[in-house]
Amino acid sequence: MPPLSQTEPAPPSWRESLPRLALKLVVLITIVVLSHYGIDYALTWAESLPARTEARAERLILLFIFITYAILIAVPFVPGIEIAIALLVLRGPEFALPIYLATLGGLSLSYLAGRLVPIRVLRGFFLDLHLVKAAALIDRLAPLGPAQRVRELQRSLPRKHARVALRYRYVGLALLINLPGSGLIGGGGGICLMAGMSGMFTPRLTLPTIALAILPFPVFMWIAGTNGLMPWLPA
Repeated sequence: MPPLSQTEPAPPSWRESLPRLALKLVVLITIVVLSHYGIDYALTWAESLPARTEARAERLILLFIFITYAILIAVPFVPGIEIAIALLVLRGPEFALPIYLATLGGLSLSYLAGRLVPIRVLRGFFLDLHLVKAAALIDRLAPLGPAQRVRELQRSLPRKHARVALRYRYVGLALLINLPGSGLIGGGGGICLMAGMSGMFTPRLTLPTIALAILPFPVFMWIAGTNGLMPWLPA
């Protein structure tokens, strides 16, 4: 193994890092499992509601369901699109606007929470995985501002297409949120959380990007439901 350069921190031994990694994994699995129980509970409530009643109790239950949905999709590795589809199947285009607003609120919450987490948190995680170069990169990025971090990454990345991806990072963020199977890389909540932690995405551009990225699905479901293009949806 070649000696570490002066700019590369020394990783802990596997005996020290494996228990920490195992604990992080257990916490993540617990959060995801509890989130799925919350999803099932919210969907059971929604399914039990009579269609289009104006009862105050129903409005309160629906408010609870959408707040729960917004919180759940803010959690990394929780499949937000699957929850949205399940809610739309239950009540049709009637739920399109509330689902859009709840999705926007949940992903924005995840992004803003990421901005509160210092990027140095990733340094310890990378060291536990013995990703020394990644930890050294965090050391270089941590004291820099957003624009400086982008320039430093562009300078560090060896491939031209990677530098182009950084230049159009907001487009990339929108594509990742809509990527089929994005749950495997953290889902919308995890993607937005990491965008916030990176410090390279400003709220002024990120929040509109999220709003536009999640717009096509509820608009399509509303149009399809109201025009009878999907007869299995409630009218």
